[in-house]
Amino acid sequence: MQLQQALGLIQEFWQEPVWPFQPAPTAEAELDRLRQEFPSPLPPALVEYLTRAAPMTWASFAAVGNPIDVYGFAQLGLRQDGYNFNSVTQQPLTDWPDHWFMIANEGGDPIIVDLQAADGAVIRFEHGAGSWEDGAVLADSIGQFLLCAAAVQHALRHLGGDDPITDDENGFQLVPSAAAWLFPHMREWAGPYYNEWCAPFDNA
Repeated sequence: MQLQQALGLIQEFWQEPVWPFQPAPTAEAELDRLRQEFPSPLPPALVEYLTRAAPMTWASFAAVGNPIDVYGFAQLGLRQDGYNFNSVTQQPLTDWPDHWFMIANEGGDPIIVDLQAADGAVIRFEHGAGSWEDGAVLADSIGQFLLCAAAVQHALRHLGGDDPITDDENGFQLVPSAAAWLFPHMREWAGPYYNEWCAPFDNA
């Protein structure tokens, strides 16, 4: 999914007070910095995101459990403390590939774009598992990732009232008013990654 298409779809339902995805005044300078830091070239889709939509500070999306925190330019870079660098010992952690571009985290689980992958997929890995293996693909593109994250937040914050989730003898469920909007849209927008976004709900 193209970035501008995804942003257009998000704008159709966005009800938050601030729209975080717009060109940052320092985007070009930050892009130059990032190009110098990473040994692998930044793919065009990532460059488009950085220059047209990356938040200046950060953006947080409500989710089931931990929120998804999308990094702003202050957090973007080759060195990621706790992932490829130990700030206590001032030593690198060498099991983290230097062609991973971390764009977000979910409760500490890193969400990255592999700069050496042709498809530009957005992948989440489990932090603290002992090795960076068996990542879960969340989206084919940054645009699709942002759209899915924004859609889940919209259902949780704006369509389910004060209690968008029920957890009783019927299971862990999104309330009908939110489910009727979210699940059909996510089948279209998330495609093969529907379960990565909706599996927490027993009525998905």
